[in-house]
Amino acid sequence: MFSLFSNTLSATRRFFMFPLLLGVCLILTSATRTAAAPDFVTEYYPVINQAELSIMDQDYAAALNAYQYAFAAVPSPFARDYYNAAICALLLQDEKQTYEYLEKLVAKGLSLDYLTQQPLLDSLAGTRHWKKFRRKYKKRRRAYEERAKLDLRADLDELYARDQYFRKAEGGLRVYGDTLRKIETANVHRLLEWVEQYGYPGEDLIGVADTLEQLPRFTIVIQRQTKARKGYDFSSMLRDAVHEGKLAPQPAAYLLEQQVGRSTYGSKAFVRVNCSACEDDKNKPEYLGRYLLENRSETEQEQVAAQRETLGLEPLEDYRRKVLYNLSDHRFKLTYPWSVADYYVPSSEAASALMERLIVPE
Repeated sequence: MFSLFSNTLSATRRFFMFPLLLGVCLILTSATRTAAAPDFVTEYYPVINQAELSIMDQDYAAALNAYQYAFAAVPSPFARDYYNAAICALLLQDEKQTYEYLEKLVAKGLSLDYLTQQPLLDSLAGTRHWKKFRRKYKKRRRAYEERAKLDLRADLDELYARDQYFRKAEGGLRVYGDTLRKIETANVHRLLEWVEQYGYPGEDLIGVADTLEQLPRFTIVIQRQTKARKGYDFSSMLRDAVHEGKLAPQPAAYLLEQQVGRSTYGSKAFVRVNCSACEDDKNKPEYLGRYLLENRSETEQEQVAAQRETLGLEPLEDYRRKVLYNLSDHRFKLTYPWSVADYYVPSSEAASALMERLIVPE
């Protein structure tokens, strides 16, 4: 039922009848949700995409309706989505919903300092309701610290520290190559033991620290295990975590690409080639510093689209729109650190060689 609903919305990209459909869908799906854990790939991520498309259309009411539907469909939404919903509510002057989602963010682990530094949210400072929110913050923070497995988070952070220690030492990989390989192997074993004991370390388990991080430090362990080096294959674990709502599909796609060593999901929405030494070169490429696309055949584009769909990712066209939108509107979180791949080259010749496999967006 939901796939039909999602496809209809995708075709129109507007929520003209969303309030009515929302009520109908909630009634029809309420019985099935209690029978089994929801699959986030079919019930959550497509609706979040519709909410974000509505944000770009500046239809914040439709976006908020979509967020409400998505949040009702699963036991624990993602912090990033609560954040965007809070901004929508704030723009609609819906004070109750704004603070409801801010409270959800604190319960996820976001700090008060982080929230006050964000665009638009800083406008709440000094208001009566914000003062009340501040007064209750410590109590909510303590509740988060008691609930989240912060000892586990500390242990997971230690994996990152172990990974980095000898890499940053004098000589780095050249001197400590054998030691680093042993550390990587040990880190994999430790991570697998904790996943076996606790499940994948998602937001509900270890919180989101003090920011809306998309890749916690421990994911460096997964990134090191590349197919080229015959590393451990985390792909099944990552996909399961996406379906269970323990890992969002965008960071999962990035990690999966890191493992196989190629862009199978299109995590890099755009590529930029930069060259500071080329400014006065008459032979510099025309599109230097511009947002370009990887040149894929029609078959490759179809494969990427199919891969994205299986993981609950939005269509590549929607993803690129969000990245470009977020370049000018920083109020929402619609993009990721890896969305734009920046390459820096020393000469026009190197830039031209790199840009041979890139194309200009239509």
